[in-house]
Amino acid sequence: MTLLECRGVTKAFGSLVALKEVDLALEEGETLGIIGPNGAGKSTLFNAIAGLLPLTAGDVHYRGRRISGLPTHAVCRLGIAKTFQIPQLFPRLTVLENVMIGALYGGGEGLGKARGAAADWLGFVGLADRGGLPAATLTVSERRRLDLARVLATGATVLLLDENMAGLTQKEMEAALTLLRAVRERGKSLVVIEHVMRAIVGIADRVLVLNYGEKIAEGHPHEVMQDPTVIKAYLGEAYA
Repeated sequence: MTLLECRGVTKAFGSLVALKEVDLALEEGETLGIIGPNGAGKSTLFNAIAGLLPLTAGDVHYRGRRISGLPTHAVCRLGIAKTFQIPQLFPRLTVLENVMIGALYGGGEGLGKARGAAADWLGFVGLADRGGLPAATLTVSERRRLDLARVLATGATVLLLDENMAGLTQKEMEAALTLLRAVRERGKSLVVIEHVMRAIVGIADRVLVLNYGEKIAEGHPHEVMQDPTVIKAYLGEAYA
C-alpha cells in the first residue's frame, strides 16, 4: 500500500526553483533514502511534505488523501512527522518534557498518557536515565535520539528523518542504524535524508537522488550508486 505520494512537487522561491516536478512514492513498511549534493532540495522536499512550505505546483497525498495546503499540525495529526538537521529542542525543559510535547501536541494525548508515552519512548531510544535532565545538557548523539523519541511520541506512521546521523562517530552511527531498524519493526515507514553512504546502504530499501531540485535517479541503493549520472552529480569518480 502506498502511504505517501508526491506528484509533480515544485517549489520556487522567486526565480529560484528549489524543487522541480518531483515524484515520490513511499510504500507501507518501506525505508526510502534521499541523497544528493548540498542545495539539491532535499530538506525543502521534507518541509513541503510536512506543511512547513506551501507548494508552487504539484500535490502531496497521504493514504490517498490530498494533504497539500494543510497546516503542519494537521499533517502531523494525520501521521507524518519530521526531525531537523539540527534538533529543534526546548533546551530548558527536561528530556522527558521534550518528548511529552510530541505526545501532547502531535499525538493529542492527555497529560498522564503523554507522560507515560514519553517515558516509554525514552526507554526505547536509550535515554531512560536522562529524563530529568535539561535537554541542553545532552551530547550530539543523545540530542538526535531525543529528537527521534519526540517524533515517535507523536504517533506518526511516516517519519521524515533529516540527516539524523550527522556529526556522529562510527560507533554512534552503527547504534543509530540499529535503532532505526527497531523503529521500522514497530511498523513505521521512513524517509531518510543522509550524506553517509554507508548509512543509506545499511537502511534504505530504495534510494531517490536529487540534483538542482530535480530527481535524477531512483532504485535499489547499489544500482543507484553505480549510475554514471549519480556519480558525476554527487558521488564523484573517487567513490565509484
